[in-house]
Amino acid sequence: MQISVQYFILGLIIFGLVLAGIFTGPSDFSIKEMFDGLLRKNDHISQVIIWDMRIPRILASIIVGNCLGLAGVLIQLSTRSSLGDPNLFGIGGGAAIFIAAGFGGLFVISSFFSLIGCIISSTLVALGLSMLISTPNLSATKLVLMGIAVAALTISIGTAIISHGRVFPSQIIGLVSGSFSSSDWENVFYLLIIFCICFAISLCLARKFFAIMLGDILTKSLGVNPIKIRLFAMTIVGVLSGVSVFSGGIIGFVGLVSPHISRRLFGNSTTNLIISSSIIGGLLTLFADQLARLLFAPSELPVGLATTILGAPTMMYLALKVK
Repeated sequence: MQISVQYFILGLIIFGLVLAGIFTGPSDFSIKEMFDGLLRKNDHISQVIIWDMRIPRILASIIVGNCLGLAGVLIQLSTRSSLGDPNLFGIGGGAAIFIAAGFGGLFVISSFFSLIGCIISSTLVALGLSMLISTPNLSATKLVLMGIAVAALTISIGTAIISHGRVFPSQIIGLVSGSFSSSDWENVFYLLIIFCICFAISLCLARKFFAIMLGDILTKSLGVNPIKIRLFAMTIVGVLSGVSVFSGGIIGFVGLVSPHISRRLFGNSTTNLIISSSIIGGLLTLFADQLARLLFAPSELPVGLATTILGAPTMMYLALKVK
């Protein structure tokens, strides 16, 4: 199957999920009322539900998935580990600590500065991981174990902070397991700008990312500084993870699974991996959010539960293949 056809099929699936997200849900409106609301033909409450609730949520879930898919492939390229994932390695946990501090009442700041704090927190963790990656003779297994330890530590710190504040259970669940129920247009705007910048930089560095997959010795012989490129890659991962946690909480396994599906469908071309992993990440997160929203409507499941059902068996399979 040609690559262009595969991209077209992915686009159709995403389009179908978007329509499902717009027209389905716990409401008593007819299809005509919802369609008129979509086209802004009336002042009915359906217009508010579609344009102020459902569409921002759909877009936020897609772009967060794009961010996680891109972050996942950059980690796997940088570490040469098939188990690379921003939340599995604790990078998203840095942002979670910052949000937990806000929930716990340690400070009160605007949405924009909260986003900046999340990005800085997760980027610091990512840069620390970048230094570990550059350690000589560090095996992929040791790197994964250290990442899991960092993830556990960040979650523990966040939980400790939350436990001392007056926090609603829905806020805790949304942070730890993921939720897009509070997404709005401001959120979508921040997500889109940051993702587009990170995506463009990643495409520009695609050939150099491919070089570091060959090993540090060969990379240096090609005139590429592996430490510098990993630093760039992990900085991008930190930014993407921070904005993802800010917008949707900790959503696991999307960054792990997306690159592997991408390799199966599109091969090992670095450019194709970057593009397709981002798209597949968006598709998976959108599907997980719709499943979480509709399966037990009007109640909602955490988005992370749906992604874990898919990702956990994949991780076990990959772990068995790691030597």
